[in-house]
Amino acid sequence: MELVGFRFEPSEAMLLGYLYNKVSGNKMEMGNMVQECDLYGQKEPWEIWDMFGGATHNKEDLYFFTRLKKKSSTDSRTNRSVGSGTWNDNSDTKEIKHPRHPSQTLGIRKRYRYEDGKPDQVGKWILHEFSLKIIETNMVLCRLRKNQRKQKQV
Repeated sequence: MELVGFRFEPSEAMLLGYLYNKVSGNKMEMGNMVQECDLYGQKEPWEIWDMFGGATHNKEDLYFFTRLKKKSSTDSRTNRSVGSGTWNDNSDTKEIKHPRHPSQTLGIRKRYRYEDGKPDQVGKWILHEFSLKIIETNMVLCRLRKNQRKQKQV
């Protein structure tokens, strides 16, 4: 349900709060602003974008709870393959601090760029993955963004 004149633009600390409530089983009142979706599955970013109304509602960002998957049962690395491509790490990791207690780290944000080997998709999709530091869980909150900036011609 979309509210007229309402724009969902939570701070990064608020996103970690939503994630904390989700993994703790606390009730959240935020409607369908953050939905569950397997972002590391078979669907391409643009398919997810269309499925959840990114194109029809002219949104800048979509927010999802998703679970991390290991590359194998014996591997500690996370598999970030999706559809015909993968989410590549941009080496942009940021600690998110508590707004009132700056010495306390709530979690981290990592930035990924979708790549599938086709020049028309390079840099078009960005994923910010938020994970908690205070609780160990495989659930993360992600912000999927369609990069509207003009891309350099390859």
